[in-house]
Amino acid sequence: MIDQTRMRLAEYERQDWVANIEFGTPTDALLVPGFWAHMASYLRPYDHIEARSDDGTWVAYLIVTGCDRTWARVVIDRVVNLTTRDVAESQAVAPTHKVEWKGPQNKFTVIRIADAEPIKIGFATKDEATNWMREHERVIGAAPA
Repeated sequence: MIDQTRMRLAEYERQDWVANIEFGTPTDALLVPGFWAHMASYLRPYDHIEARSDDGTWVAYLIVTGCDRTWARVVIDRVVNLTTRDVAESQAVAPTHKVEWKGPQNKFTVIRIADAEPIKIGFATKDEATNWMREHERVIGAAPA
């Protein structure tokens, strides 16, 4: 029989994190301790990390097994591979544009990835900018219809 001092709510024992991983990063890169250098000081052993690919093609569930100020070692519990049918945000081809917040003056801005050039600025919401970007990519033939 387990003693009550050996059991606590998860919120007291671990942290749950979500990490949005840049497009093109393979899941193997998540296993490199230095990958987590900028966040390592916030992590604790047994923390959980849900790592999501920016393009929506996979989600990896990780458990922190060790960490220090500049590194964190994780193991992959599982990887869920998603398809375009599973995730509406998924893209079959590499994205050619992205949406970023550029401050109160330029607001949400559509940026061409190839040269980091702003294409259209001043959208009040991210949804407006994303919709404009999708239509723009459809028109120029950069994304499937």
